[in-house]
Amino acid sequence: ACLSASGLLSEHLHGPPVYPPQPEGIYAFTQNVKPWPESQGEARYRRSLYAYFWRSSPHPMFPTFDAPNANSACTRRSRSNTPLQALTLSNDRGFVEFARGLALRTLTEGPDYDEGRIRYAFQCALCREPTAMEMQRLTQYLEQQRSHMTDDPDAAKPLVGDSDFADVPVAEAAAWTELSRVLLNLDEFITRE
Repeated sequence: ACLSASGLLSEHLHGPPVYPPQPEGIYAFTQNVKPWPESQGEARYRRSLYAYFWRSSPHPMFPTFDAPNANSACTRRSRSNTPLQALTLSNDRGFVEFARGLALRTLTEGPDYDEGRIRYAFQCALCREPTAMEMQRLTQYLEQQRSHMTDDPDAAKPLVGDSDFADVPVAEAAAWTELSRVLLNLDEFITRE
C-alpha cells in the first residue's frame, strides 16, 4: 500500500528475489550472519512477495505486520494494530523513503496550492476526500512543519535525502514528507477499514 500510494511501486512481474531496505545489521544476531545486498533502482520498489526470505529470520517487516509463519500452513491471517507497527511506519528507512515518494508525487502531480495538494495526497493514500476537520488539522500540521523545517534546516535534510525535488526548497520538501508520513501511518491506511 505504501509503495502504491507513493507512486514508487514497480509493476515488474516475476524474476529473482529482491532485498528491500531494512535496518542495518539486522542479521548480525542470527545463527549465521547473512548478507543483505540492498536492492537499488526499480528492484527496490517491488512487492514484498519478491523479498528474499529466510524462515529462521524473515525480513523484520513481515512479523511486524502479521505475516504468517512460513513453517506451517495458515488458514486465516490474523490482523493486529500494535505500537511497533506505528514505530515502523514512522521511523523505518524504507517507510521514510515511501513518504518522501508520496511528497514528491504530491508536489509534482498535485495542484499548485496547499489545499489541493493535501486533497491529492489524501486521495493517493486513503482513496477518499478529507473531512473539513481532517483538512484543518493537516493544514495546521503542514504549517507547523514548514516553520520547524525552516528554523531547523539540519532536521529537514535527512527527510529529503537524495530525492529529486527539483526546485522545491528543502524545508518545503521536508514539510510535505512529514505530512506524507502522517498519512501513511493512519490506522485507516494500514487496515483499510
